Amino acid sequence: MGIFGGSSTVKSQSSATTLIAEGCSINGHIQVATQLQIDGHVEGQIDAVKQIKISESGKVLGEINTEKLIINGHFEGICYANYIEILSCGRVSGTVYSDNLSIEPGGKFTGITNPSEKNIAQQEALDLDEKVTLISSDAI
Repeated sequence: MGIFGGSSTVKSQSSATTLIAEGCSINGHIQVATQLQIDGHVEGQIDAVKQIKISESGKVLGEINTEKLIINGHFEGICYANYIEILSCGRVSGTVYSDNLSIEPGGKFTGITNPSEKNIAQQEALDLDEKVTLISSDAI
């Protein structure tokens, strides 16, 4: 049938990648349930559950939260990701929170690296448990 009639043979794919095309500029908060590829310009906060790719023509200024970030373009800001790959044309400036950071030859990183916040929270909980144990031992 037509575009709006009856059942369609094309189904939505949950693993689809959202694309911000070259020449496109977005300012604001973006939330994506799966993957995002940025070929254009984004300024603001980006949350993607699985992965964000910033292509060679892509530029991001702001905050990124994702499982995996692949950068072959430009990123400036704060990033929270379990895995970060800076490819040969990638340029990163800012603060990253990750336990897995790799930089290919030619890739550039200027800024501060920190362990992922999840691990910081776990370490703080362990430190607190240790302090409570020490206080309890002193009281006996």
